[in-house]
Amino acid sequence: MLLPQLNKLFSLLCCITLFCACGKGDTPDEDGFKYEAVFIGDSITANWIREDRGHPDFFRDHNYLGMGYSGKTTDYLKRLFKASVIDKHPRQAVISGGTNDIAQNDGRYVSNEEIRDNIAAMAAEASAKGIRVVLTSVTPSKGFTWSSSVSHPEVTIVELNKLIKALADEKGYAYADYHSALTDAGGGLPSALSSDGTHPNKDGYTIMEGVILPILQACPSAD
Repeated sequence: MLLPQLNKLFSLLCCITLFCACGKGDTPDEDGFKYEAVFIGDSITANWIREDRGHPDFFRDHNYLGMGYSGKTTDYLKRLFKASVIDKHPRQAVISGGTNDIAQNDGRYVSNEEIRDNIAAMAAEASAKGIRVVLTSVTPSKGFTWSSSVSHPEVTIVELNKLIKALADEKGYAYADYHSALTDAGGGLPSALSSDGTHPNKDGYTIMEGVILPILQACPSAD
């Protein structure tokens, strides 16, 4: 006789635990949005939400969600876009990527046009769902510690950023230019802002936040 009562109590406790675990971002607002913005990208996005490398408070304070996939290319991000962004019901989507394509992390050369097309596919998917799109430039780097055979990525990055900016202009997407805010005279990421010349440190993320925040807060439907 005691066992059924214990089972009911256990079920009740589970429901209470799940309810308490729901934060602000887990409950849609009156317009159906859960997050003000979801950021999707590679390790640069992933590190941004880490206490030891980035500023997780930036995301918590503004009801942003960071979905970063270390080492992944835009083709990978494109395949995960629905689960990582659309299904999170954000008001805005911040789409970053391209570093790992240029570094040939998938073991092949990827043209800037292919990278642009992957980004365009993600942006179109978000836009079709009524999500405001923000495209970002690829952050600067003069070399990748994990892919030293790729020469002069700083040149490729500049050319790719031109394509991303043109896409944003053509489709009416917002554009966040991290590159101009971070780059040094040689097209790289200065040592004061990075330990490896590719990934921003906390100071680098502070600069990036100064670029992206006004753009996100300019969303007409934002509170």
